Amino acid sequence: MRRWHSLSAVLLLWGCGEGRLETIEAPATAPAPGRGDDGDDGAGGDDEPMAPPDEGLPGEAPAGPPFRPSPATLHRLTRTQYVNSVRHALGDVRLPDDLEVDTPLHGFSTVGAAELTISPRAAEQFEAAALDVTGQVFDDASRRAALVGCEPADAACVRDFFARFGRRAWRRPLAPEEIDRLAGLHAELTGSFRDPWAALRFTVAAMLQAPDFLFRAEVGEPDPADPAKRRYTNHEMASRLAYFLWSSPPDDALLDAADRGELVTDAGLRAQAARMLADPRAREAMRAYFGEYLSLGELDHLEKDRATFPQMSDTLGRSMRAEIEAVVDHLVFERDADFRELLTTRETFVNAELAALYHLPAPEGEALVAAELPADGARGGLLSMAGVLAVNAHHTVTSPTRRGKFIQANLLCFDVPPPPPGVVTNLDGVGGEGPQTTRQKLTRHAVDPTCNGCHQHMDPIGLALENFDAIGAWRTTESGLPIDATAGVQGVAIDGARALGALVREDAQFGDCMARRMYRHATGHLEERGEIGVVRRLGREFREGGHRVVALATAIVLSEGFRGAAPPSDEVEMPAAEGGN
Repeated sequence: MRRWHSLSAVLLLWGCGEGRLETIEAPATAPAPGRGDDGDDGAGGDDEPMAPPDEGLPGEAPAGPPFRPSPATLHRLTRTQYVNSVRHALGDVRLPDDLEVDTPLHGFSTVGAAELTISPRAAEQFEAAALDVTGQVFDDASRRAALVGCEPADAACVRDFFARFGRRAWRRPLAPEEIDRLAGLHAELTGSFRDPWAALRFTVAAMLQAPDFLFRAEVGEPDPADPAKRRYTNHEMASRLAYFLWSSPPDDALLDAADRGELVTDAGLRAQAARMLADPRAREAMRAYFGEYLSLGELDHLEKDRATFPQMSDTLGRSMRAEIEAVVDHLVFERDADFRELLTTRETFVNAELAALYHLPAPEGEALVAAELPADGARGGLLSMAGVLAVNAHHTVTSPTRRGKFIQANLLCFDVPPPPPGVVTNLDGVGGEGPQTTRQKLTRHAVDPTCNGCHQHMDPIGLALENFDAIGAWRTTESGLPIDATAGVQGVAIDGARALGALVREDAQFGDCMARRMYRHATGHLEERGEIGVVRRLGREFREGGHRVVALATAIVLSEGFRGAAPPSDEVEMPAAEGGN
């Protein structure tokens, strides 16, 4: 089988050297604190802020410097995109479970995929996967016949198949010389195997390992309206649209629109975005986006001390994640509602174990069902959902600091740097003798100048959530002492999670942060200085349009930042800076 590793390597080099790919340096980033981002692991930020301090806040500041697009680049497919692309090309096949996991950068796996290449181990995994999935299809006479449509002993049949399959797998029409090379490879392998079907299988396996499949290549073309500018081509736009809105490759309708030249026009993009956002695949892709945006991944493997929390089960974390995803899906697609309702809604979805945690009537069966939280209850909105509370807490105790940081970083795009080296961050043994609440232990942050510079932005916010323990269950006491969930945030006195959610809802930074994060996810890179104006306009339009997420996704597709490319020879800019609090 190692022979086919060499064969695949030859085809990979052929794709890089003679195909349409062009290697472009990805932008480097340097860590810096300030308004801007969260950092990838919750321990502090790793992005430069987006605008200098004298430029003020998004949506309130001057437009910023003239638009300058980010450099075109190579985007490695994320794991989900790869799986969806293989199945789009071959049909319903089983993919190996050991594929290399994604590496999120600046909050998103799409950014990591644009800045990282394929490791030697991943190359071996892709080779094994390609041989596996092609074996599933070509070892089944009916499946291979349905895929190919004719007998591969016929040279014309083979060329026609490569044209059709190549368009679907490589997401663009193949050039005649590319079809010539594939047909020549098939003929050579037929001579070796004495079996045109086996030869076709291994040629297809090599195609699934080519850069044209594993990467999205973006180079762009001169804009006919202004040759000094560059735009993404129709077929590059087809892939940008599809992997943003579906996490999947373009379908035939989208490739047909690209063939007709419609994806470089406002009308064509708007029509395709509307069609795609109405497709069930958009819900799946949006669910994955919000999973990263709200840092829900840890819920898949949530574990708490079961002696302290007898409610904990092997499935509770996944139920918590499913609740948040169902609420988001309901707001975004079923109601097309103001997305700020996520912070205050009393509508939710529960199964039996969540209902028990929330003290709601238990539904029948295991599926999530719609439920309404009591109007006079303490819960309402994202910040009182058990998933957010549990994942931003410790194994046995709460963490107002982590909860406050989640709100600042994920919801308001305010970066809090990590603690200085050598600083002890746990509260064990803090204070005098006798029981203490977490609030009492945190008082040291307010009086210690080493801590207060950062903790003043996190602790007061998180203390408003102290009525919920480390698993997200309601409580009124801690260590036998009454809990105080009052806080002063932005000069406003609040008490409890619902008041905090209402306050965050009215903060303009919530909408601006949402626009910025989705733009980053869609483009696959950290925003650069020349994109400040684009990001600010998207935030303003999102707010003025009633905070509709589907409208925001459409606006991103139509934005010049999503459609424009810098010439490959341009120098790479460092990420931009965003000022203000």
